[in-house]
Amino acid sequence: MQDDFDIASEMARLPWAMEIPGSLLMKGGPQDYIGAALCIRGTLYFKDAHTKGVREELCKCFNEFLKLAGDSLVWLWREDPPEGKNLIPYGKAKPLPDMMNKMDEDDHLSFYYTSGGKPEDASPWLFSIYGQRGWKAKMGDNLSVLEFSVPIIFFEQHRIDFIRLFVSSARFLRAEQGYAGYALNLSVTKRDNNEPTEAFMSEQMPGLDVGTAALLANRPEFKGSKIKTVSWLTVIHESRLVQIGNLAFLHRNLPSSHFAIYDYEVGYVVQAGASPSLIGDSEHPAPATYVLVDHLLSCLRYETVGSLHGGSHDGEIRLTGWSADQWLKRFDISPFGLRDLRNRISTVQPLTANDVLDNRLT
Repeated sequence: MQDDFDIASEMARLPWAMEIPGSLLMKGGPQDYIGAALCIRGTLYFKDAHTKGVREELCKCFNEFLKLAGDSLVWLWREDPPEGKNLIPYGKAKPLPDMMNKMDEDDHLSFYYTSGGKPEDASPWLFSIYGQRGWKAKMGDNLSVLEFSVPIIFFEQHRIDFIRLFVSSARFLRAEQGYAGYALNLSVTKRDNNEPTEAFMSEQMPGLDVGTAALLANRPEFKGSKIKTVSWLTVIHESRLVQIGNLAFLHRNLPSSHFAIYDYEVGYVVQAGASPSLIGDSEHPAPATYVLVDHLLSCLRYETVGSLHGGSHDGEIRLTGWSADQWLKRFDISPFGLRDLRNRISTVQPLTANDVLDNRLT
């Protein structure tokens, strides 16, 4: 084994080859399942998942996703379904609208569609819904989550389709916040044992999303008109944007040569560069386009979300407390560095007509 192996650079060079053994960094070593799979993932936080209207919109999102996924899905996991088993082969599962129509508003929406060879395998294809129960939403815990992801190779061939899916889903759900870019899908049923892998990778790759969105949606720190992070695609709800300016502010500070803006009816989606990035360059580890978006939105960012991972069992690395807060600040830049940032962006591949949707605002 070479001592100077650079895992971040290797993943950036051959990301489609990365499926990571389960429980890799836990005491006892790796186990015989896929614990994490690199992908391009979109995450959207939205409200009123207990209502019929929003559930219908979620089904629209799934239908649009299926146009990309085709016959790739293999399993459906559900937590506490009102009827049926927790695990169903996808081919034997009822259509999503049929399952939702039989659910009461106080039933927990929990659907995890995956493509792993084994039920416990992490997979690059994912469509997951976490919806708050009606009684919880009415008490103020009204934030739910939609996540979907695609394999890296598929994304390279269908980048515009992914952007279109993300923007249309944000519009369908009137998303409060969200983002899309590189991520590690963890095993749905063994997430805890694979969080250390995610934490380790995030130290090497600032462009990698981390944390369990469904858990964050329940955190008291996650309430309020703020955002968790920025990424290749970043949702800015109008209630957030008004705190820092308006659309003209975004136009003025995000050069159209490298950034695109899309209207999703209750806010905007910002695209930072032609493709998502894991890392920057040898001198600046964070992707320059991400840093600029983060700088503009830094006052909207949560100061803390408590923790991004669960607690350590045997001293393994996790993003909790202080380390989680540092992850939120990973794109921070000093006034001195800001002066050089636009020069760095000018060296990044500019956008072309093939990189953006036709309805971009810039």
